[in-house]
Amino acid sequence: MKNILIFVLSALFSIQGFSQKNFARKDGGASGAANSNYDLFSRTIDINQKDMSFGLTKAEFDAIKDDAYLNIKFIPGNIYQDENLLKSNVLMRYNAYADEIEITENVQKKSKYGALMKDPSIYVKIANDIFVFIPYNDSNEKGGYFNIIADGKNYDLYKKTTSVFKEPRKAKSSYDSDTPPSFEKTTKYYLVENGVFFELPKSRSRILKAMDLKKNEVKKYVKENSLDVFKEADLIKVFIYYDSLL
Repeated sequence: MKNILIFVLSALFSIQGFSQKNFARKDGGASGAANSNYDLFSRTIDINQKDMSFGLTKAEFDAIKDDAYLNIKFIPGNIYQDENLLKSNVLMRYNAYADEIEITENVQKKSKYGALMKDPSIYVKIANDIFVFIPYNDSNEKGGYFNIIADGKNYDLYKKTTSVFKEPRKAKSSYDSDTPPSFEKTTKYYLVENGVFFELPKSRSRILKAMDLKKNEVKKYVKENSLDVFKEADLIKVFIYYDSLL
């Protein structure tokens, strides 16, 4: 895995900010620290307080809370620090609204669970998803989690899922209807080369332009294989092919 030093807001414009350590050993190795009492929690989350924090009733919050998460279910995974396995078989999920990895020891205890401490040396593997934490301008507080979805020889492909809370709105006239509260999820993809993140644009032509070094070959590959770069599985195929040409 390449060291990530700069975060780019678009394929044509870059700014310095996000930085990350090396995560080449994504499956980790056996370590004496595994399943130790290492303090991984930054805070305790009381889910009974969440509906109140949004100004919603419990019923209103329960109706929309699933959309705050990449996956609402807690899934067993491993926690690593640098190249060492810290804890295995930990129940975790990614909160895309709070940008946190949530942890619980028992899914039956529904009132409280913990948030993983945000540390660039700590990353997690939840099922097949690898999440790394990237500081912004050396600040953990302003940093965020990214999901590594493909790792190539020359490039990496990263994903960032964000969920934004939309407040309920009352109808402005008898012709309108009330808009209920909701969480709205968005996903962005990034090509990472030599420490630079290139945000892939929203149009097919501009996505191919981001792969300008082998644009003609990639266009031919996409056409011959009937791939849709707006589908994640197809985007990964295109990325792997592009990386193999370099």
